[in-house]
Amino acid sequence: MSSPDPETRSDPQPVPAAAGSEAPRLRTHPITPLVTGWKVVVGVVAVIAAQNVARLLDDFTVTRALIGAGLLVAAIVIAILLSGISWWFTSYAVDDGGVSLHTGMLNRSREYAPRARIESVSVERPLLARLLGLAKVRVEVAGGGESYLDIQYVKSAAAEELRQQILGVADPSGAGTARSARVAASSQGAIDAAGEPRDAAASGTLPADDDGPTDPATSGTIASILYDGVTDGELIAQVPTERLVRSLLRDIGFLIGIVVSIVGVAVAIALAIWQDGLNVAMFIALAPTLITVPKYVFGRIESGWGFISRITDRGLRMRRGLANTRTDNIASGRIQRFELRRPRLWRTPGWTAVSVTVAGIEDDDENGAANVLPVGTRAELSATLGHLAAPLGTDDDLAALEHLITAPARQIEGIRTPARLFWIARRTEVTILLPGAVIHRSGILTRKVEIIPRERIQQVELHDGPLARRLDLLDLEVRIAGDSLRLSGIGRDDALALHGVLARDARTLRRYRDRAHWPAPALGRAGGAETPDPAADVQENR
Repeated sequence: MSSPDPETRSDPQPVPAAAGSEAPRLRTHPITPLVTGWKVVVGVVAVIAAQNVARLLDDFTVTRALIGAGLLVAAIVIAILLSGISWWFTSYAVDDGGVSLHTGMLNRSREYAPRARIESVSVERPLLARLLGLAKVRVEVAGGGESYLDIQYVKSAAAEELRQQILGVADPSGAGTARSARVAASSQGAIDAAGEPRDAAASGTLPADDDGPTDPATSGTIASILYDGVTDGELIAQVPTERLVRSLLRDIGFLIGIVVSIVGVAVAIALAIWQDGLNVAMFIALAPTLITVPKYVFGRIESGWGFISRITDRGLRMRRGLANTRTDNIASGRIQRFELRRPRLWRTPGWTAVSVTVAGIEDDDENGAANVLPVGTRAELSATLGHLAAPLGTDDDLAALEHLITAPARQIEGIRTPARLFWIARRTEVTILLPGAVIHRSGILTRKVEIIPRERIQQVELHDGPLARRLDLLDLEVRIAGDSLRLSGIGRDDALALHGVLARDARTLRRYRDRAHWPAPALGRAGGAETPDPAADVQENR
C-alpha cells in the first residue's frame, strides 16, 4: 500500500526517507511541543509546591511572587524548547511492511510495528489536544507488557486517514470485508452451534428494548462531529447520558467506593487538623486527597459518556469520553476472554456491562478498549455478543447466558466446590463446560459471568497444597493470551476430569485450526511433499 503524498497532507512535515525505504518519513504537527511541554512544567511545580508549600506561604512577598512567576515562565519556555527539539528529531513512516517511529537526537532509536503483528489502531484525543484539533494515534502490537507505538500529535482529520492507512497495511487482503458480511447477517440474533447466524425471531433471542439506540449517522454533520466521525457501519450500541447516570446510582460497588473515599478524606483532614491545626497550607497539602472522590466519579462517568459502537469491516469500532475522547478498533478474532457484569440493582432494567481480554492489548482502564459495553440493554448485549463471541454450542447462546447471569448459582448445573468450609463459594460460584467455552459464574452484590472460548486456551495448570489435599480439593488455572482464570476449591475428581478435557483443547483446537495459516517452508514445497490437511489432523487427534 502506497503512502499518501506529503503535499496533500496539511499537518505532517516530510523528512528524507530512510535508506532502503520508499515510504517518506513524516513529522507530527508543529504545535505538538505545546501539547507535550506543559506536562513537564506541571510535574516540576507540583513537586516543589508539595514539599515547600508551608514555607512559601510564610515567606510570601510580592517580590518573591514576581521572581517565582519569572522562573515559571522560564521553565515553560525551556520545556517547550526541549519538546521542540524532540519533535524535530521525531518522525514516522507507514509502508507495506508496517509502521516505524524514529526518535532521538544523539542516540537514534527506531520502533517498528510489522504489519503481521498490528492488533488494532486507536485514536485518542486528550482535552488540550482536542481543543487544538489534534489527536494521538496508538498502534497496538502483539506482545507482552506495553506493546504499542504512539504517533502524537496530528490533526484529527489526518489521524482518521492515518488510522485507515495503517489498518489497510495490517490487512491488505481485505479479509475484514468478507468477515463483516458474516457478522452483519447475525446482527438480529445469536450464532448457532454450527457457527451460522440465526434469525432473532426464529431463535427466540432477547427482545429489543423500547428505548433502543437511535442511529446518529442519520442526524447529519453535527452527529459526526460529536461522535468523532464514528458514524460508519452498523450501529451496535449507544449509551445515552440518562442511562449512564442511572446505572451509576444503581451500582452498589460504585456507591460503596464513594462512601469509603469520602470517609478516607474526612479522616485525613481530621488527622491533619489535629496535628497542625486549621490553615491554608494544610488544604494545599491535602489537595491530591481532596480530588480523589471527584476524580473517581468523573472517571466512571467518562468511561461511558457518549459511548457508541459500530461493526465495520475492521471489527468493532468504539468511541467514548467526555473531556478526553478515544476511538478503538477490536477484531473479534483477537478476543481471548469475555466478562459479563450485572450489579444487583441492574437486574430490573436488564442492563449488563461487557469487558474483554484482547491479545496484544493491555488496557485495564475503564476508559480503555477492553470495555466494549459500559452499560447495555438486552438488545445491545445481543448485538455485541452476536458480533464478537464465538458460538457456545447451545441451542440459544444468548438465552443460556441470560440464565447464567440471572439465576441463583444453586439452580445452575455445573462444577462447584464440595467443601463446606468454603460456604460462600458453594452458594455463589459454579463452573460450566459447554461445547464451545468454559464459563465461570461468581459474585454476590455484582454477578459476573466469565467466558473463555475453548479454542483460545493455551495452558492448563493444577495447583495443590496441604489444606487442599486434606479437603480433597484442587485449584485449576486456565491460561490464555494475556490473562488467566483460576477455579479454586474444585473437587479432586472434577478438577482432574476438567483438566484432561481442557488440556486436550489446548493441544489440538488452537494448534490445528491455525495450522492452515502457517507459512509453508520453501524447501518443503520444492521437494514435492504433500501439504498435510489440517481438517484431517483434527479428526485424527479427536
